[in-house]
Amino acid sequence: MSMHLDSSTLGALRCFEMAGRLLSFTKASVALSLTQSAVSQQIRQLEERLGYRLFERHSRGLVMTAKGEALWTVTSKALHDIGQTLQQLGMSDIPLRVSCSPSFALQWLMPRLSTFQREQPNIALRLVAEFQSLDRSAMETEGIDVAVRYDPVKYQQLNAETVLDEYLVAVATPAYVAQHPDFAKGESAEGVTFLHDAAAWDGAPEFAELRHWMEALHPSWIAHLAGPQYNLSSLVISAALNHQGVAVTRSALVYEELASGRLVNVFGKHAPAPARYVLLSRQPDDPRIAAFSEWLKAECGRFDSLRMQLL
Repeated sequence: MSMHLDSSTLGALRCFEMAGRLLSFTKASVALSLTQSAVSQQIRQLEERLGYRLFERHSRGLVMTAKGEALWTVTSKALHDIGQTLQQLGMSDIPLRVSCSPSFALQWLMPRLSTFQREQPNIALRLVAEFQSLDRSAMETEGIDVAVRYDPVKYQQLNAETVLDEYLVAVATPAYVAQHPDFAKGESAEGVTFLHDAAAWDGAPEFAELRHWMEALHPSWIAHLAGPQYNLSSLVISAALNHQGVAVTRSALVYEELASGRLVNVFGKHAPAPARYVLLSRQPDDPRIAAFSEWLKAECGRFDSLRMQLL
């Protein structure tokens, strides 16, 4: 029996696909914002035009027939492919401008961006490393589509989602730890050089992360609240890798160094950081922003599981 794919047939196939996915006319009607009777009527008319039943109706619910299952498999894939194509065609050719704190960009985001580019080859990305405070006006003025910030600020005017919590760790090279056995035992900080980020976030107080870590794990060492100050965590990590001291820094930024053994978590402990990584956007419904946001959240979720195993 030949059958033309006119608008009414396509609408009925859409109802059929959803009902087959949920095995319920009622649930399908809610998902499609239609009445239950409208969904039921569309599928009944489709069955009449096809000349065979797609569902067996039982008191406990729906069961697809063999022909129904075959048609559902094809219909589901076709509708998914259409949706993906429409989304891609609706994406702007303008590069997606992503603003990110420099150290997070260098230590965490850059090594993972190739995954996003493989998944979304049609989205051009422009990454800008900066950490100034943002609001809706600043994002519009700078042409920023989406941003990642590490700070304790509560954003009001932007769509803001926490994508990754952070933890502070004291790390050093195995050689530096061996040279300071009393420190490694947690007995004394005498003679130890603490390395830290003097600008953990825009407007951060002096020694913000180092003080927070000491108060949480070694409050008696507050007297040693000193040491070289750097304006990027990447510089702090580099100094630690060159045996210049103990870096009190963010676990996400030193994950690779800890996993490789180039740096060690001196005490095998971590303290919750005073800030977290937040994803900011002006237009979350923009297909490009939505694609990047979903990818970043999934990547952060995978990373967090691996990180907690390491810590």
